[in-house]
Amino acid sequence: MGISLDAGSIIRNVVRYCLRLFFYLFTAVIITSVCIFFIHKRERKRKLLLPGIPLVHSPKSSDFRTLLDQANGKDPTVIIPPHCIEELKNLPDSQLSTNGSMYDRFAIRWTNSGWVDKELAHSIKYDLANDVDDFFPTIQDEIQHASDNSLPISDSWSSHGLQEVLINIVGPVLGRMMVGSPLNRDTRWLSSSIDHAIAVVVYSTWLRQFPSIPRPMLAHISPQKRAIERSKKGISESIAPIIEERMKGNQKVKSSPFENGRLVRWLLKRYKPSQNPEFDPSLIFRDHYSLCFAAIHGPTFLLVQAIIDLASYPQYLTPLREEIDRELLNVPFEGWTRETVARMKLLDAFCKESARMNLQGIIGWLRKTHKPITLSTGHTIPPNTLVAAKNPRYNARATPWAENAEEFRPERWLQDQSDPSPNANWRFEAATIDSLIFGYGKHACSGRPFGVTMVKDILSYIVAKWDVRLAGGKREGPQNKSIDFVVMPPIEPLGDLKVDFKLRS
Repeated sequence: MGISLDAGSIIRNVVRYCLRLFFYLFTAVIITSVCIFFIHKRERKRKLLLPGIPLVHSPKSSDFRTLLDQANGKDPTVIIPPHCIEELKNLPDSQLSTNGSMYDRFAIRWTNSGWVDKELAHSIKYDLANDVDDFFPTIQDEIQHASDNSLPISDSWSSHGLQEVLINIVGPVLGRMMVGSPLNRDTRWLSSSIDHAIAVVVYSTWLRQFPSIPRPMLAHISPQKRAIERSKKGISESIAPIIEERMKGNQKVKSSPFENGRLVRWLLKRYKPSQNPEFDPSLIFRDHYSLCFAAIHGPTFLLVQAIIDLASYPQYLTPLREEIDRELLNVPFEGWTRETVARMKLLDAFCKESARMNLQGIIGWLRKTHKPITLSTGHTIPPNTLVAAKNPRYNARATPWAENAEEFRPERWLQDQSDPSPNANWRFEAATIDSLIFGYGKHACSGRPFGVTMVKDILSYIVAKWDVRLAGGKREGPQNKSIDFVVMPPIEPLGDLKVDFKLRS
């Protein structure tokens, strides 16, 4: 005897089965989400209830400056007093590290960008320092070329977005140091290098809003993840031929071997591929991602703020030009050296004061603990905890020597220059506890001597050749914007600040 089912019965059974399956899946998702929520809530509470450390719950605003005045900052970061940095600055990386903080804050597990191993750190600290005088004429050439192609060659005022203009100067100039000419002007390499840091920051900020448990599942669905991969592909495919040629020992490259792939050459010297069976060219790619992430936008923001301050405090324009013109009378710009830039003390003081008044974050000195750390205050910070210090600009007690600290006064850095050391507090490039612009301690920014020189060099060329003013002839400088722990001028996407340029009268 056979059994027959009509089409209607089959459809009803299939629909019933699908509804049951949907119900089971929906129930499983709800139960899993509730479990994740309570596990995450319990874990946060366990981590954050540190003995004697006050905690602010549920911040009402995305501007954390007010929050820091109430307590020690937003979870899950422990904000330490600046004086505690002295006792932590030289701890071994096995106990407290910068890379650990970067790994968590910028999702290195999924971006592979921001990690700094000793090969990259030593390339910048030693090889860059040793070679910079040899290639400095190429930096002068690039500043002139990039500035003349980014700023108006006109006697009439025209308004420009500062970030867009200056990133197209800093990017090629830094690229001239990293990859050399002509690759530094290549459209694909340049756009990939500039876009990379933006994509990483946006992606990691988005990912951090979720509990740690579902992050591996969510990490691959963000559009910014695709933007990161595009930028990495553009960087890696641009430098891959250079790596291949250098590993073959072939110096027949399009330009001078010391001009083409300079960073690749430094890194290969450090990695020693012929003696290191674990070496993989992907390490060179990763180091280029990390340097693009760290080194392009930081100097650009310093320049953005310096030009805003120059337009806001025009009384400094004439004395700055007098100082710059004195050097130009002796040597044309293309013949300048690092010593030329270093001689301009007012320029250095102006840039330092601009950076002091416009820090890029309300916290600095970002680290992560890997073992318990007991502070001199008696508090113990457990392992796997993010740590930071409140920047001195937002903590007057850290800089009691600064009279009228709320005033823009570059002269304060000219009053006492008796300390001749490279890290003297009056210098723009100083990495001191009361100026965390470039970090402090053993992991202070190793590229700051070159970065600071580049910023002052670019600014001096702009000041010598162009007049600047706030758009529409405004005289009062704009207020910075703050979101999360980041502080920015009101440029896109936080505002529409423009600056007017025209050729110098």
